[in-house]
Amino acid sequence: MLTRIAVVGDDEALEQALVEAGGEIAAVNVAAGVSPPNGAVAAGGGGAEAELVRVALTLGKEQDAVLHLLSDAVDAREGIHAGSGKRLQEHAVRMAQALNLSAADQCTLERGAIFHDIGKIAISNEVLLKKSVLDYDEWLLLQQHTDLGAELLEIVRCHHECWDGDGYPNKLEGEAIPYLARIMKLLDVYCAMTSPRHYRSTYASHAQAVEYLQSERGKHYDAALVDVFLSNDVGQPWED
Repeated sequence: MLTRIAVVGDDEALEQALVEAGGEIAAVNVAAGVSPPNGAVAAGGGGAEAELVRVALTLGKEQDAVLHLLSDAVDAREGIHAGSGKRLQEHAVRMAQALNLSAADQCTLERGAIFHDIGKIAISNEVLLKKSVLDYDEWLLLQQHTDLGAELLEIVRCHHECWDGDGYPNKLEGEAIPYLARIMKLLDVYCAMTSPRHYRSTYASHAQAVEYLQSERGKHYDAALVDVFLSNDVGQPWED
């Protein structure tokens, strides 16, 4: 995960320590008293810059562990294997790097990957865990998980919209769908197809998922994003 560290004030020594620490780090300058964006860890100077960076990175990793634990807890209710949220996040990292997204957009995409289905916590077991086909009213209720989740994380609202306007909840079409949500839809579908789910006995291979994405290029999915996904080998098969 991309760790964002907010540097309070203009501290060249601290920024240099961040560079020397290496890894996936994005330093963001903020004024004193301003909350760091995207849950970043605030750090200040004072002569112990390397130690401050070490502590900040440690805290960031602890925060990431909590996020993954929460994601696994949400998935466990549906019988989805632990680590599915982290797997989707790893795909998000590869896609973000392939698209040269900004640090801010990469962080948003990663958080969206971990919690894209957070709204399902408000959906009843009778609907969420039903093994037979949902009736019309139940399907409408399930669709509400995007709006419910968006109250916590905005990117999830549109991750079921389709490029051709055949998605939900608002039937958005083409570039009217937020860019990061278009990316999330592609990643979510690939990971869902190629990993175990409670409502089916088998799951698709990488090759089968690629064939499906190619068939829906420019239909359900942004054609340019499908091309980037495939040409950069973003997809990775599920490992038991």
